[in-house]
Amino acid sequence: MAINDDVPGLGVTVRCHKQPLHELEDPNTHDDDAVACPTTSKYIECVDNAEFDVYIVVDPTYHWGYRDHVLVARTYIDGTRIKGSVIRSRETGYHGPAIRRIKGQEVCGPTGLWSLRNFKFAPVTTTDDSQKERVESDLKVAKSLGTIEVRFTRAIEYGPSISRHDHSAKEGTFELTEKSLKGKAVSHGTSYGASKSINMPSWVDARDLVEDNGPILVFKFMYRSRDALKRELIIPRSPSRSPTLEDMTPAERDRLARERLNELRKIKRENAHPLIKREFGEVLDLTEDPPLPRPTKKSRLRDGKEVDAIDLTDD
Repeated sequence: MAINDDVPGLGVTVRCHKQPLHELEDPNTHDDDAVACPTTSKYIECVDNAEFDVYIVVDPTYHWGYRDHVLVARTYIDGTRIKGSVIRSRETGYHGPAIRRIKGQEVCGPTGLWSLRNFKFAPVTTTDDSQKERVESDLKVAKSLGTIEVRFTRAIEYGPSISRHDHSAKEGTFELTEKSLKGKAVSHGTSYGASKSINMPSWVDARDLVEDNGPILVFKFMYRSRDALKRELIIPRSPSRSPTLEDMTPAERDRLARERLNELRKIKRENAHPLIKREFGEVLDLTEDPPLPRPTKKSRLRDGKEVDAIDLTDD
C-alpha cells in the first residue's frame, strides 16, 4: 500500500481479485518541482481485461483536529473524475480504519435506474491516421491515459445534497494515433465491464477548506504492461539468451557452417606434418629418415686391448 510520511494515516492501493498489485518506485518522483502538495507516485503492472478496484484507507493515526473537518478522497482515472468519497473522524476510532472501495463507474440510465460497471484494464491499439484534428484530440486523451489518482482534501460538511456531476455511461477510447503516443510507453486505459444494479447513491455538501489551497495529499499510480515497464526501465530487462539454430536465419546458419569448416581444415593441415621439439630447440621432422649414428671412437691400452672412448665435449 502506498503511504506518505508527510501526512500519516492515509493510504491507497490498487487491487485485482482483492489482492494489492505490486507497487514499483517512480524514478522521477522528485523531478516535478511544480507539485504543490505531498505526492506519492508508483508504477503498477496491469494485465489485459483484468478487473480492479481502488482501495482507500484512513487509519486512527491521521490527525483530525483542525476545524472538525472531514476528508474527501476524489478518485480520477485516465484524467476523468470517478467519485468523491467523504470520510469522517468517527469512522477511525476504536473500530479500526475507515475503508472505501472504488470498484467502478456509477451510471444512471435513461429510466433513472442505477448500475455499477466494474473497472478493467484495456489494451491500447494504434492507427497511422495522421489527420491534424485526430492527432490533437488523441494527444489530450494520451496525456492522462494509464493513470489512477486519489486526491485527499480537507472539507467542512454541511449536510445532504444532490449530485451535480454527469452520471451517464462513458466508454474509454483506446485506438490512438501513433503520433499521439510518440515518446510515451502507455499500454493500457480503463474500460468497464458488465453492469450490475445498485441503489441510488447519496451525496453530501462538503466544501474544501480555502486555506488549504487544494489537496493535502495526492496518490498517483501509473499502470503499464510488463513490456512497457521494461521499456521505461522501471523493471530490468530480461537478459538476452544465446541464439539457437532455430532462431537463426539461413544466412546465419551458412556463415556458422563455413566458419566451422575452416576450423576443421586448419586442424587437418596442422596434423599433416607433425613436429616434435627437443629440449634445446632442435626440431626433428618425423617424415625424414633418422640420421646415421656417429662412428664409435676406439682407444688402445698398453696391454694391446681396444676400448670405446667417450668424448664428453659432444652434444
